[in-house]
Amino acid sequence: MRDVILGFSHIQLVVRDVDASAAFYRAVLGLEDLASGTLGSGAYAALRHPTAGFVVGMQMAVDGGSTATAGIDHLAFAVADLGTLERLRGELAAAGFAPGDIFEEAVSYNLRLTDPDGLVLELSAPKRQ
Repeated sequence: MRDVILGFSHIQLVVRDVDASAAFYRAVLGLEDLASGTLGSGAYAALRHPTAGFVVGMQMAVDGGSTATAGIDHLAFAVADLGTLERLRGELAAAGFAPGDIFEEAVSYNLRLTDPDGLVLELSAPKRQ
């Protein structure tokens, strides 16, 4: 299986407000509209990153719960380096978002913030070994 995976394709999120979530991901990640419409559960939207090509899809939660809400701890997206991460933190704060402090893990530097539904979004810069 390892040799056929080409990269990150998409993630589908179950959200309370598609418009608010789409606006958040457009502003924070620079995603662009790909598709939108209505499903049985309500509105949906798909946004694509213009250079990396990954897609973040979002749909309304089905009344009474959904197996799709089993949980996601966080979404992590790669950035080039620590300098880029520091610059993004300043830009996000200036735009009115509430990014946390940059923290260090074994192989990366990371920055977290929360989307309108409380999902943690992480931006991650690799350490140069």
